[in-house]
Amino acid sequence: MRKIALISRLTAFGLALLLLVSAAIAQDAGQFIRGTIRTSSGMPLQGATVALKDDNNSVTTNAEGRFSLPKVPGKNLLVISFVGYITREVPVEAGAMEIRLTENPGELSNVVVIGYGTAKKSDLTGSVVSVRADELKAIPATSLDQQLQGRAAGVQVTQISGKPGAETSIRIRGTSSINAGNEPLYVIDGMLVNSDGADLSVGGTRGPRISPLSSINPSDIESIEILKDASATAMYGARGANGVVLITTKRGRSGKGSLTLETYQGWQQIANKLKLLNAAQYADFVNEGRLNANQIPVYVNPPNLGKGTDWQDELFRNAPMGNYQLSFAGGNDRTKYTVSGSMFDQKGIIQSSDFKRYSFRTNLEQKVNDKLTVGTAITYSRISSTGVLTNGGQIVPGVVTSALLFNPVLPVYDSTRDGGYTFENDRGKILGNPIAEAREYTSTTVLSRFLGNAYAQYAFNKHLTFKTSFGLDAYTNSENSFGPNFLKRTEASNGEASLGKSVGNTWLNENTLSYNNYFGSRHAVNAVVGYTMQQFKNEQLFVYAFDFPDNRTGYHNIGAALNPQKPANSESEWSMVSYLGRVNYTLDDKYLFTLTGRVDGSSKFAEGNKYGFFPSGAFAWRVSNEKFMENAEAISDMKLRVSYGIIGNQAIPPYQSLALVGPFGEGVFNAGNSYEVFTGREPLSFVNRNLKWETTRQLDLGLDLSLFNNRITFTADYYKKRTNDLLLSSPIPLTSGFATTLLNIGNIDNWGVDLDLRTINLKGKLQWTSALNFSLNRNKIVNLNTETDVLLQNAILLREGVSIGTFYGYQFDGIFQSDAEAASSPVLVGQEAGAPNPASRARAGDRKYVDQNKDGKIDANDRTILGSAQPKFTWGLGNNLSYKNFELSFFFQGSQGNKMANFNNLDLLNFNGQQNVLAEAGLNRWTPSNPGNKYPRALSAGSLDVGVVSSAIVEDASYIRLRNLTLSYNLSTSLISKIGMSNLRLYVSGTNLLTFTKYSGYDPEANTFGQSTTLLGLDLGGYPQAKVYQIGLSASF
Repeated sequence: MRKIALISRLTAFGLALLLLVSAAIAQDAGQFIRGTIRTSSGMPLQGATVALKDDNNSVTTNAEGRFSLPKVPGKNLLVISFVGYITREVPVEAGAMEIRLTENPGELSNVVVIGYGTAKKSDLTGSVVSVRADELKAIPATSLDQQLQGRAAGVQVTQISGKPGAETSIRIRGTSSINAGNEPLYVIDGMLVNSDGADLSVGGTRGPRISPLSSINPSDIESIEILKDASATAMYGARGANGVVLITTKRGRSGKGSLTLETYQGWQQIANKLKLLNAAQYADFVNEGRLNANQIPVYVNPPNLGKGTDWQDELFRNAPMGNYQLSFAGGNDRTKYTVSGSMFDQKGIIQSSDFKRYSFRTNLEQKVNDKLTVGTAITYSRISSTGVLTNGGQIVPGVVTSALLFNPVLPVYDSTRDGGYTFENDRGKILGNPIAEAREYTSTTVLSRFLGNAYAQYAFNKHLTFKTSFGLDAYTNSENSFGPNFLKRTEASNGEASLGKSVGNTWLNENTLSYNNYFGSRHAVNAVVGYTMQQFKNEQLFVYAFDFPDNRTGYHNIGAALNPQKPANSESEWSMVSYLGRVNYTLDDKYLFTLTGRVDGSSKFAEGNKYGFFPSGAFAWRVSNEKFMENAEAISDMKLRVSYGIIGNQAIPPYQSLALVGPFGEGVFNAGNSYEVFTGREPLSFVNRNLKWETTRQLDLGLDLSLFNNRITFTADYYKKRTNDLLLSSPIPLTSGFATTLLNIGNIDNWGVDLDLRTINLKGKLQWTSALNFSLNRNKIVNLNTETDVLLQNAILLREGVSIGTFYGYQFDGIFQSDAEAASSPVLVGQEAGAPNPASRARAGDRKYVDQNKDGKIDANDRTILGSAQPKFTWGLGNNLSYKNFELSFFFQGSQGNKMANFNNLDLLNFNGQQNVLAEAGLNRWTPSNPGNKYPRALSAGSLDVGVVSSAIVEDASYIRLRNLTLSYNLSTSLISKIGMSNLRLYVSGTNLLTFTKYSGYDPEANTFGQSTTLLGLDLGGYPQAKVYQIGLSASF
């Protein structure tokens, strides 16, 4: 009984103790406010400050974003703040709270990455723009350069092709060179990467080249900084003339490890389909053209033909795309890590085109001791892509051009032919069946790329730090193709195959010594000096063969060809050595000075000119810190900037200063019963012992202004650039044995204005932020070293005093309405009334052109400037709204005042009946009963102005595009925490949903010649852009 009583007493005591503890816990819970602070995307925010309004006590969130704050009677409003985010005031709620902070588009980040270091945004003296990773992730893209479009003032990004993985064209503050490159330098985690598609490609890819940047997974990017002026880019010396893009990938942070799954699925369709004549309309059109030329009609009963074949519908398709990524991140005070793997799979909207990428990335940082820190950033990616021939093609046009022009009366298939397809267009224009070529002509590209950088950083003391790093960018690229012998394109070769291989690497060693110190309360000094070495080398092999009697083994057995060709191979190598230095000095936190200098030595230039010095200086005045500004409460920050510097451009192939030799013909020497084949050699280039750097001198005047506690931030820059010692292919005396050589002669000017405005429109439960940027650039060729005009593709004019990308041709002046008017007006030579060929004489319904020199005839002397491919200005406008767990963002982007030469219309407005034409033009052609003044008559004999470049095909390519629209929802933590999740975000999104333009082609951004410096704004059979719809989720555990 005593044991039972003892047990009863102990049990009662335990229950009482449990009740007391529970009551204490309940009382403690009632005395504290607890919750979690997250970013708008749901990630925990460590280090955020949480306080009750009008109370002096505050706490900061831990690595998991959690906080616990004692309650204060009468104070029921929480204030949450963090650098780079909009401060929020939230009423206290019972239970665990979840609060999300939205990024402040004005602050972005208190610290930005600059060349060989970081700096507070408030301390910048140069022109640097930051782009958040969250802004980029809204747009599905194969590479980061596509996502930058419209996001930064002074940065013009052109989507030159809709092919999956295709390269883009980026111009930072205009076009600065004619023969050298104009693309910016890309630096990823400190590694200067190779972004030149010509180095990676062998030339065997069908259609536009794969962008080298497509090997980088955009989802791995943490931030992007774009350096625009000479002060910011001078640390990169000879490669800074076109701007620098600094890319930082995601890093681990101290705290609890996290696992994040991100995925989306998208559906693509052609954004804009051209309206063409159907079969019945085309047959009627052909018959009329033949009657006008006194020929017999071809089609007996056109209406019976119906709609016929819509070749665009046969070629284009609705195509899926998907992205899947898994990442791990975490760390502690000594070790931080991030590991991610992803797969991106995109089918193209043209049949048989696709792009697939597998990528793996790991970033590791280890603090060995208080002085030594080591780390690595490693990325491996593998891309496989299949392509189809778009753009112009040779002899036989690409598949897009063929689909536009092919006779709609003909069917896709013909069982009587080898291969089972209709062989060719039957109306005169040389066209192969585009469906047969897209499906049967095989073209594959496989690119493997390793990008790694390892570093060690040693702190001698709190002021002096040494860092050394070694990076490697290595790649292997294979390009294989095969065209079977039953295609129109392979008619002459009876089947063709090619194998191409490119192997290369770039290694980079950088060593820097940094000093940072404060002297008293007035002086601050930050300095860095360094020494770097870099070398690039690649080897390429290209093998091709003709005449394949058997198509079954394709390029897998190129030895089966009956007509093999001589293989071709090449090697390329260049190296650089550099010395660099920068000093930043700040006085009274008001006056900021920066001096930068870099010496670059490049193997690409001639002896005696291999080294160049590229200095810059900058000054900034933080006006808002002056005493006379103390009462200007509306101004949060105000800074005036000025910079001037000289930067270089070495983006030319190596060996340009040397006298090169190459093969020239063959000879056979008989020796009795045997013979021997000899291959000759010839000089290929003229030696130039004076070849040196292009240099660009740039002045920048800037204003940084923040108002109303940073609710409005505004940045304005005016710049003026002049490129000297322009590398031009210049004529030389023929007695040298050559017609031209590369010389440092010529100048180009660029000047412009960059504006950036970011606002916090609403705070509270409903938050609304906006970001607007505006860019204006004016380009002019100052000196071309020739008194005669240079005309490219019979459309682009290079002349002193005009901009690069100026169109040149005849001024279209309507349609002759009568034979009498045609006989009495200036016409093209051969169209005059007494011309020997009566069929070519100008008649009613033919085009007329302006006689610019009033000499009574139309010839080459009547050509005039028709506009420029350079836009008058570009802009981007983004808005982000959030309410509770919902978030809506939309982004518009535009280009105004640029022209496009629509070379497609040289055929689509050619009314000779040999190919299809635009429906709007063909149905409104000139007839006696429909005497229009825009489109000519149908004439199967053809007019003499066929192929003439005129204002009839040079169109306004201005556009406004709804680039992206995204709606997302973040599920409450209280719901998802039960299954171990810390965040779950669901979203739907659309890209390229609307485009407003007068341009009659597929896309106002198209450019047949890719990243060409001079051949801008030419559209001929390019791969169209796609409209994309997607759904996705992001989940963290």
